[in-house]
Amino acid sequence: MTRPDPRHELVRFARLAARRGCMVASDGNLSLRLDAQRLLITPSGAIKARLRPADILEVDLQGRLLAGEGRPSAELGLHLAAYQAQPGTGAVIHAHPPLATALTLAGHNLLIEALPELLYALGEVPTVPYATPGSAELARAAAPCLARSRAVLLARHGTLTVGVDLAQAWALTEKLEHAAGMQIAAASLGGLQPLPPDEQARLKALGHGQGAAAPLPLDQRIELKRLPATAEFAVEKIHADPRGQAHLIIDDRALRRVCLLTLSVGTGYRGGHVHWHKSEGFYVYQGRARAELAVSGERLDLELAVGSRLWIPAGIAHRFAAIEDVTFVEFTDSPYQAADDLPFAF
Repeated sequence: MTRPDPRHELVRFARLAARRGCMVASDGNLSLRLDAQRLLITPSGAIKARLRPADILEVDLQGRLLAGEGRPSAELGLHLAAYQAQPGTGAVIHAHPPLATALTLAGHNLLIEALPELLYALGEVPTVPYATPGSAELARAAAPCLARSRAVLLARHGTLTVGVDLAQAWALTEKLEHAAGMQIAAASLGGLQPLPPDEQARLKALGHGQGAAAPLPLDQRIELKRLPATAEFAVEKIHADPRGQAHLIIDDRALRRVCLLTLSVGTGYRGGHVHWHKSEGFYVYQGRARAELAVSGERLDLELAVGSRLWIPAGIAHRFAAIEDVTFVEFTDSPYQAADDLPFAF
């Protein structure tokens, strides 16, 4: 079977959401994973009912524009947070379904304790606290909720759903809107009557993992590059001339913290923890090191030499040991927070 053209798929679901009243005018946005490092996303300000395949933009997982004209959706950060929180995700839909949004305008959560289908399919539908649309604060607020559920309400700002593809993400958007309508109707009849606690627990247990996106293998969730030694202009390179040697480790990525670290042979490990919010990069300037990574029962050992640059997304445990005395640069996408360093037993 021929896979549908991904740009046409994005347009098809954008127009469907517009017809259903879930993406009015330029509201809402959609994205679709191309591979481990690239996404397609709708452009900023696009009227979804009039979207064309040529309008769709291609970006990497750091949010850099790779192809297309215009600016990515202002909610790109929210989409990237969803892909990072659930690495097996293939598509993300942020919509403004009116009834689900109305619940949050009135200060209500979506109460799924009475709805066996949602308990089975999702187990939980958290509400992300309000933050300014399009802001980094909204993406940070959404991340812990997305780590628990494939569908969330955004206070005063609609819904966010993830799936293995656009069809699955859209189905969850429909489920949220339908459930919100039933909750509002039930409130007019005296309120929801939740299922007994033991039945709620049974449905959650039966549905655990049903329809969830399978996570990508660990080696596809990290990025390992070897910087080229070249005198030509390059975004990332090692260049030696009579004045000395220069290493351009990374460019066009927002970094919040950069450190120069050393580790000697026989002095043990550096790291041994996992971050739930912060992603980190490591670049070897001198010597050699061994990196040990782990997530969800999967392990990966890597040998890093001079010029190796490793980027580790949040949620992957890691530690380093020196094979030879090693000097490396550590850089992160978030400020240091001690509470985000969770010990991990390798």
